[in-house]
Amino acid sequence: MLDINLKEGMTYTLQKKVAYEDTTVSFGRSGIETLLSTPALITMMIEAAVALVGYNVPDGYISVAKKLELIHESPTLQGMTVTVKAELTKIEGNVLFFETYCHDELGEIAFGKQERHIVYKSALIQKANERAEVLEGKNR
Repeated sequence: MLDINLKEGMTYTLQKKVAYEDTTVSFGRSGIETLLSTPALITMMIEAAVALVGYNVPDGYISVAKKLELIHESPTLQGMTVTVKAELTKIEGNVLFFETYCHDELGEIAFGKQERHIVYKSALIQKANERAEVLEGKNR
């Protein structure tokens, strides 16, 4: 069993002012380029969960996303501030479950869930390298 310093109910909150690079223009969407993009919002949700896990796992271990769900309800304009709160709702062995609440100055904009697994970093990299060996000798 991993020795983790995480407990159900822990939270982490981050805030970010929506910048130009967070808008839909970064994804080739013209006409709505003043709006926060869903991928940028997802990135913030992941960042909040990763920050919560932080150094609360043993050296050499990290958390990786396994599953992400998002309901993006309301648009947010560039220049507004988005607040994302990640809450660790359940721990099952090395599996962490989060609920993420997102709002701007006008109210809730999104809700999401994440499932993250605590894994040994070097084993993860080794597995990726083993998968990539299939590509050796093939044209990329």
